[in-house]
Amino acid sequence: MIGPFLPAGTKVRYDGLVKGGPEFGVVIHCWISEEFNGYDFLAAFFGNEFPSGEPTDKPYVLRYAAVSLTVVNQ
Repeated sequence: MIGPFLPAGTKVRYDGLVKGGPEFGVVIHCWISEEFNGYDFLAAFFGNEFPSGEPTDKPYVLRYAAVSLTVVNQ
């Protein structure tokens, strides 16, 4: 289950929420995790859309396995 390496700055979407739709974020750091034999990373999430310009709200940082996110081409 290696999954993709996601470099810092990659825009991503998490679709695993039960309610509220997808969440959008930006990768902060990605590394190989021996714990589950795949890439692990930290991302700053902004909620249900990317901000246009400087965010008005502070993003929250979450840790995910890279295989759990979709890369967003914007």
